[in-house]
Amino acid sequence: MARDDCGSGSLTTFLTGALFGAAAALLLAPRTGKETRELLVDYGNTIRENIPEELKAAAISRGREMIEQGKKLIDHGNDILSDSQEYLDEKKHALNSAIEAGKEAMQKEKEALAATLADKE
Repeated sequence: MARDDCGSGSLTTFLTGALFGAAAALLLAPRTGKETRELLVDYGNTIRENIPEELKAAAISRGREMIEQGKKLIDHGNDILSDSQEYLDEKKHALNSAIEAGKEAMQKEKEALAATLADKE
C-alpha cells in the first residue's frame, strides 16, 4: 500500500526553512544584541503559532485518508460477505435437493421391497 506523508514532509520543510532563515537573519543583519533578541523572540512566536496549524492540517488530511481507506475496506468486506452468503445459499439448496432425491429413492425402494415381499406371500 502506498504511503503519502505530504503533511510531515511539509512540516519538515517548514522547520528546515525556519532554521536556515533564522541563521541567515542572525548572520547577515547588522543589528544590536537587543534587536537580535527581539527578532528571535518574534520569529519563535511565529514558528510556535504556525506549527500547530501545520500539524492540525496534516492530521486532518491523514484522518480523511484513513476514513476513505476504512470505507473501502468495509465495502470490500461487505462484498465478500454477500458472495459468501450466495455461495452458502447455493450449497444449501443443492444439499436439500440431494436429501429430497435420497428420500424419494428410499421411498421407491421401500415400496419395491414391500411389493416383492407381498408377491412372495
